[in-house]
Amino acid sequence: MSTIGVEATMRLVNPLGFPDKMQHALAARLKSLEGKTIGIIDNIKPNAGLFLSYIEEMLLKDNPTLRFMKVRKNFTSSRLIADELVGKVQGVVNAWGD
Repeated sequence: MSTIGVEATMRLVNPLGFPDKMQHALAARLKSLEGKTIGIIDNIKPNAGLFLSYIEEMLLKDNPTLRFMKVRKNFTSSRLIADELVGKVQGVVNAWGD
């Protein structure tokens, strides 16, 4: 099929986007870990669980009354696992990255 004499239109899209400009303050630092429950979020990346086990071990060494609530991300992002920790923990350790 010949395209001679046919007008073509191309739409260009800016990949930068326009992010929301909402700013959120950081949570206040805990004064003590004594008797607190810390959420542990495993992002299922290779060795994330091992890394988080070391973090847990280090925290327990200096804070024997510390408790942990562990959650593990599934393979999709459709489930908000942080929601499982809301109201149940006073702090969170989360594995990120590749």
